[in-house]
Amino acid sequence: MNNNWYRSRSLFTRPARPEPPKKKWRVRYVLWNALKRTCMAIGAMVLFSAILGTTLSMMAMKDVSAPSLPDEMVLYLPLEKALVEHSNVAGSSYSFQEKTLTIRDAVNALDRAAKDERVKGFVTTVRGGALSLTHTDELRAAIARFRESGKFAYIYAEGYEGLGQYYLASAFEEIWLQPMGLISIPGMQVEMPYVRPALDKIGVEPQFFARKEYKNLFESFTDSEMSPESREVMSAILVDIGAAVVQGVSADRKLDSGAFQKLVDKGLFTDAEALESGLVDRLDYGDEFSGMVKELVTGDAENKDKIFVKLGRYAKEAPGGAAAGSPKVALIYAVGQIVQRDNSKGGNLAAADNLVETIRDAASDEDIGVIVLRVDSPGGSPTASETIRRAVIKAKEKGKKIVVSMGGAAASGGYWIAADADYIFASPMTFTGSIGVTGGKFSLQAMWEKVGIKWDGVSWGENSGLWSFNRPYSPSEAERMNAMMDNVYDSFVALVAGGRGMTPEQVDKVAGGRVWTGAQAKDVGLVDELGGLDMALDYTAGLVGVADRHALRVVVMPRPKTTFERVVELLDTQVRIGEFFRSNSEMFMTVTSSLKEFTSYGRPEFLAVR
Repeated sequence: MNNNWYRSRSLFTRPARPEPPKKKWRVRYVLWNALKRTCMAIGAMVLFSAILGTTLSMMAMKDVSAPSLPDEMVLYLPLEKALVEHSNVAGSSYSFQEKTLTIRDAVNALDRAAKDERVKGFVTTVRGGALSLTHTDELRAAIARFRESGKFAYIYAEGYEGLGQYYLASAFEEIWLQPMGLISIPGMQVEMPYVRPALDKIGVEPQFFARKEYKNLFESFTDSEMSPESREVMSAILVDIGAAVVQGVSADRKLDSGAFQKLVDKGLFTDAEALESGLVDRLDYGDEFSGMVKELVTGDAENKDKIFVKLGRYAKEAPGGAAAGSPKVALIYAVGQIVQRDNSKGGNLAAADNLVETIRDAASDEDIGVIVLRVDSPGGSPTASETIRRAVIKAKEKGKKIVVSMGGAAASGGYWIAADADYIFASPMTFTGSIGVTGGKFSLQAMWEKVGIKWDGVSWGENSGLWSFNRPYSPSEAERMNAMMDNVYDSFVALVAGGRGMTPEQVDKVAGGRVWTGAQAKDVGLVDELGGLDMALDYTAGLVGVADRHALRVVVMPRPKTTFERVVELLDTQVRIGEFFRSNSEMFMTVTSSLKEFTSYGRPEFLAVR
């Protein structure tokens, strides 16, 4: 390169830059120009996102007073997606205008509305959303209490798909269905794909260990059909849940349980059949439904007043909560798979490092006498589970009472962290238990042989290939895996025995990796009482000497993120994206420099070496 060009520049003149060689360094210039343009485009996107995020943050911080709630209103829940356990869970709505609605928000709002003279009724429209059976149970109970106050509750849908949707609908005073809509309640079915024959064909050998016979997490890989133990457990679960649904619907719709069972056996109903059988109360359209509600409240079906208020808005704006001097309790959420740490910070994992810190903070607060642990987890790492359980024990040693409320699942590791609680609540439809352990790997050795690839190498240590996917376990490695399984299972049984006041032999009889519904778990001694989070908080109120949960100051932990914090999180995501591309641009520059050397010195062996 001609360095004299740089020396001849002045503040007032810029000599013409010599033309670059046409052939020499061509690869370098092509890559460098492509890199510059790519980085400029990415930088523009990051800058745009940052500007957008800043604008949103200013909007979030701007003090804009929301319009007051009307003097006459009907609460409205458009059921478009599932409610969440905690508003910090990733995937929940990140709206900057409306608070994310959790199941606790919904239940508390309906309980407050039952005593609010401004609220005349509650309506729901089904728009394809589906709740878990546990959340459905908790919402049904809140709707029942709302109706007991003398206020109406109606539901409308273009069609009801599945027994879960209809189970929720049955809690309402009137069920509306759009003409030509269908009701589908064909019972429940569990199907699993068994891929062992396919794995055998491609040379993949699943090698998994389990303690004990009901721990079937990897069964679809290891077997070609459902085992007798899995069939026994799943059949018992379906029968138990089905009986609860039949009992609930029959009571709400004033049907004989045998009559509703026959309707389930029929399964699919046209609009006319649904009306004739008593599954719905009225066939009509959405505008008629809206007009009917308006007329019921205002006397005019064409009334233009905005009487419909979303349940989420009411939950945010309606007065509620106990006085400052009321007893203080901590409500801690353990939601998602249990891991040691959540590096993604997405909120979908129950990370031990976060939960331990949260439990310690609650245990250190002298004003908090009871910790309510809401568990909704299918399990996860035994080490992480034990880390969380240890924090629970230390909190108890500081004099705190621990009450567990189980959500949709508190199985395996989820039960591990709950076992030492002073009292355990579960929904009848919670999946819990699964006291067992499983683990292993896939051996790809036969697959590599089929495609003509041979792995070779060196090792040090008799069991150095323990985690290698390229060969099966050796007898020594299999012995180590089995020893680990025995240790984890025996420890699991022992800690449950200690926490539940049972002998190891008693626990072993109800363990074996078996999953129970909440109702079944109560029968075998793994759960103390059936009920949702509202009942767990009512029980907690009794422990601290007040009437019910409404007299408690409930501190939610981890604290729900504010709108501003969500905006900052969005900006942080953009910064991390920018950092990623910045660091990768440095890598590209290094590659370009290497290519320069390759082109200059003509060393084709360079690429082979790298």
